[in-house]
Amino acid sequence: MNLRRFLVPSSETGFIKKQTAKKIISVVLTSLAILSAVLDTAGDLPSTSTAEAQAGGVSVPAGLTRSRGAFRKAISILTDGAGANQHLASYLDGLTKRVKGDAVSAESSSGVATLKHGSGIRATVARTGNARTAASARAESAAAQPASSSNVVASSTDSEKQFTVNSHLTVGDMAFETNPAIEHWMSYYTSSPIGKRTMKVGIERCDAYLEMARAEFRNAGVPEDLVWLAFVESVWNPRAVSPAAAGGIWQFIPATATDYGLRVKSGDDERADPFKQTRVAAVYLHDLYTIFGDWALVMAAYNSGEPRVMGAIVKNGRANFWDLYEKELLPKETRDYVPKILAAIKVASQQDSEGHTSRSALETYSGS
Repeated sequence: MNLRRFLVPSSETGFIKKQTAKKIISVVLTSLAILSAVLDTAGDLPSTSTAEAQAGGVSVPAGLTRSRGAFRKAISILTDGAGANQHLASYLDGLTKRVKGDAVSAESSSGVATLKHGSGIRATVARTGNARTAASARAESAAAQPASSSNVVASSTDSEKQFTVNSHLTVGDMAFETNPAIEHWMSYYTSSPIGKRTMKVGIERCDAYLEMARAEFRNAGVPEDLVWLAFVESVWNPRAVSPAAAGGIWQFIPATATDYGLRVKSGDDERADPFKQTRVAAVYLHDLYTIFGDWALVMAAYNSGEPRVMGAIVKNGRANFWDLYEKELLPKETRDYVPKILAAIKVASQQDSEGHTSRSALETYSGS
């Protein structure tokens, strides 16, 4: 029993609560004022020709690249929720700093780490669960140095089992521990007939776009292995069109495409141009990271929209994708979407030169 609670005068307890509330409100108001000023001045990136991009392109500056309705709505949702929650107030403060272009450590506890320096993103490691495993320790060590050409993948079901395979399909700049949700889709892509066929088609198509996409993501400060988001979106098909009118490799809906300067007209739809849409995808993911500071939440927002994901974060009380997953605070499509991408990265990292998954990887996926 905590006797102190009975010994502290009620007036003092009330004073402490008021002071805490005032501090939270002060942080929120300060963050909101700075945020509004920055958003008002956010503009579009200058366009760059294909030749310039192939010659090295331009780096995307830190902070938001543009003011956008969905961004404003998401920030408003967080601001409204942060006044009564210290975790959310701190999250809003970090968001404000990222929007201003300040360097700030990742807010994430969703467990997705970036392992490269010099990409405009602070290399950090966050753990999915509460237990610190051998895999997270290896990731922390890797975060201190550039990723090598080999990819080391560890399974959370057996943290001491690891396998290394040289694959041209990934560069190894994202690290995360697997969990049952990710492992389910890893098994799907390596064991089920439909999943194996989908992975095979994706591998066959991706070579035409991988280097270009990696260069654009690198210039935007986005992890290069996140290009496998395109596999989940369209299986790398530039002519893919969804029932919701999303189109191209990256499946932009018309509103998002036009917000980022692409023409979307009958007979003149720039979403069908793999290079132009890839540049937009890289910048959009950069902006989503500026808002959320967490790559798992970035993927979720790419699928479900910024306001919906921010609303789920506020309802949860902190920014953790796996909390939102377990509490079913996001649509099922979005809850599956993030582990699908992470599973695709894992499986792609274990493909040999002929497109076959390594035997040791298959044994781990099957639990043998």
